[in-house]
Amino acid sequence: MHEILGNLHQLPAIPAVVQELIQNFDNPALDSQHLAQKISQDQALVAKVLRVANSAFYGLPRQVGSTQEAVVVLGFGTIRSLVISAGFIDAFSSSASTACVDREHYWQRSLVVATYARAVAKCLRQDSEMAFSAGLLHDIGIMVLDVCAHDRFAVIWQSVQGCDGDKLIQAERATLGFDHAELGAEVAHRWKFPSAIEDAIRYHYQPGHQPFLIMTGVVQVARALTLASEEGLPEEEWFARIPQVLRDALKLDWDKLHKCLPQPEQLEAAKKLVTNS
Repeated sequence: MHEILGNLHQLPAIPAVVQELIQNFDNPALDSQHLAQKISQDQALVAKVLRVANSAFYGLPRQVGSTQEAVVVLGFGTIRSLVISAGFIDAFSSSASTACVDREHYWQRSLVVATYARAVAKCLRQDSEMAFSAGLLHDIGIMVLDVCAHDRFAVIWQSVQGCDGDKLIQAERATLGFDHAELGAEVAHRWKFPSAIEDAIRYHYQPGHQPFLIMTGVVQVARALTLASEEGLPEEEWFARIPQVLRDALKLDWDKLHKCLPQPEQLEAAKKLVTNS
């Protein structure tokens, strides 16, 4: 892992405003006016923020025409997570030509997990925008391996036929001695993400891991809901797909959770954020 971490300079450049937002994630002194000013310095980012803010993903009753207005209408936390997601999606999509992993599919799925994570967090009265960022980046270790250890990862990826679940984790451990979740958490630590996001990345596939952090549980539930949705299961069967240990730890109630879940059109709008980015 140290060798790969030593190759992080090979990763695509993340916009400066995104780096600042990450490093100040827990900084209450970072106000909305400062955020709007920072975004306005990157015109490409301004265009993305306004396009997404005015998309069906947020379903605003009227169009917003500036970053300042977007911050006022959507709120500081929402714009922060929007800028972070736009920055990462755009940066990593630029390296798609030599990739093992289909970038569009990867980010579409990550956005679905992020959208479910935001909904679960709201239901549990947790930080929904931190949950969105944690859900978006839960599998970021896959991107790091694809860029920084491409040849070795290509062999692993082909051996599991592009499966990004437990088979991939097992194959990575057998070949590399660690998995993409561990690597992703280490990279998130170096990027100075909050420890709650780092923990969610590290343990997103390990329900019941102790010590249990609520944000990690939120992302684990979001993954379970995403898988149930992908498999085409009727919604009344989704709750059974959430491990019992998570249902107990989070005191989940299906009737309450179900009312918080995003509508299908919102999930489809989330996927379109990648194809139009």
